[in-house]
Amino acid sequence: MSPCENDIQAPKKACSPPELLRVGYATELERSERQSTQVAKRIRQMIDESGGSLSCGPAKECRRLQVNLSLVSKQFRKLYHVTIRAYSRQVRMKTAEKLLKDCRRLNVDETARMLGYSFTSGFSRCFQKAFGKRPKHYQMQSGTAHSGNHERGIVDRPHSLLHR
Repeated sequence: MSPCENDIQAPKKACSPPELLRVGYATELERSERQSTQVAKRIRQMIDESGGSLSCGPAKECRRLQVNLSLVSKQFRKLYHVTIRAYSRQVRMKTAEKLLKDCRRLNVDETARMLGYSFTSGFSRCFQKAFGKRPKHYQMQSGTAHSGNHERGIVDRPHSLLHR
């Protein structure tokens, strides 16, 4: 065999293993993408069920299922066109709106604590950004429509949020 023939055969042998690795890598990537999509859907469900509280722990859920949080975050954004944190905030603000409208005996501090805010000022800022009004002002304005229930002492409180 001439030296040139050896040179021609060597690259073929060198190319074979990487091609096999690429196929294996692509399969692993597809599996990882499917799994991260399922976890992203599960995290959305958890956020919805918790009223937007991040105490449901997306990071904890990813560790439990042994899935990369970064991949799940990317899949979540791809599926729902919003980040996990922003989606959680949207759900939390909708929950806050409902609480302030329906639960007349809750004050703003209690509402903020129920939704996981350490500081009422942070909750108020976020609420005002979402609805254009401070929570107390919003509650006072929406209170006229619910004054009948308030006068009779009837208060609708979401049980899932009260038992935290």
